[in-house]
Amino acid sequence: MNYTQLTEKKKAQINILLEQGLSMRKVAEILKVHHSTISRYKRGIYKKRKINIKEKYEIFIKYLFDHYDRRDCSIEVCIHNFKRRYKGVKCPSMQQVYKWVKENKIFLIRDKLCYKKYKNKGKKRKNNMMEYTKWNMVNKTVLPIRLRPKHIEERKEIGHLEIDSIIGLKNQQESLISIVDRCTRRLWLIKSEYRNEYYTANLIYKYILDNDIHVKSITTDNGLEFKALGITAKKLGVKLYKCDPYCSFQRGTNSLVRRWIPKIFDYKSTFDIELDYK
Repeated sequence: MNYTQLTEKKKAQINILLEQGLSMRKVAEILKVHHSTISRYKRGIYKKRKINIKEKYEIFIKYLFDHYDRRDCSIEVCIHNFKRRYKGVKCPSMQQVYKWVKENKIFLIRDKLCYKKYKNKGKKRKNNMMEYTKWNMVNKTVLPIRLRPKHIEERKEIGHLEIDSIIGLKNQQESLISIVDRCTRRLWLIKSEYRNEYYTANLIYKYILDNDIHVKSITTDNGLEFKALGITAKKLGVKLYKCDPYCSFQRGTNSLVRRWIPKIFDYKSTFDIELDYK
């Protein structure tokens, strides 16, 4: 590649034109060079030029040393008061001042700062997220379905239930609650008079206890009637896994139930003995 370095005359011309406030593209057009040449030259000047913070921020640094007190006037307070008192005077950001302290560019003792810097702060976010996920799996009752263990997906263990609601006529409060065991595909149907979340949670809890249903985990959708189902899971001592919105494939299927109970079915005229079957 053929190229020529900028001569001292060209550099002087660039400096004069830039000082006049012209853009880099305009300077390149006048001197008939590529605009990236001007950009690299300007960047090189700034790299060579070392900014003396004591000269640039002389007033602020003096104010900081005079007024800083870790008990009642922290760095943040000093910056806030300085901006109110000295309008139009250059003032660094809070992060910049802490960086100066860390690099020993200004002599504020780090141990006497209001907010100390800890060495173990720089942990990788990935490790933090893994620890947070593990804590959730151990301590929380309600979890997203992506945290459901893989052995539940294999359908080889009895006790992992899927709960869903089956709605009948439009604007009808009555509905059916279906409970399906993922392993045996055993089905229980409960008639629900209301769609209140606490009523539904108590209804499911009582039904599970009365029928001695073995429970190891519960999977349900994000329906409002299941909003308080975490209370039931907590009482039973199991985890409740919530499906993602608009992901019907993650929920228990009611397609077989619909062969005998269509959507236009009226649940008001249905007796419990007809629905409460296994």
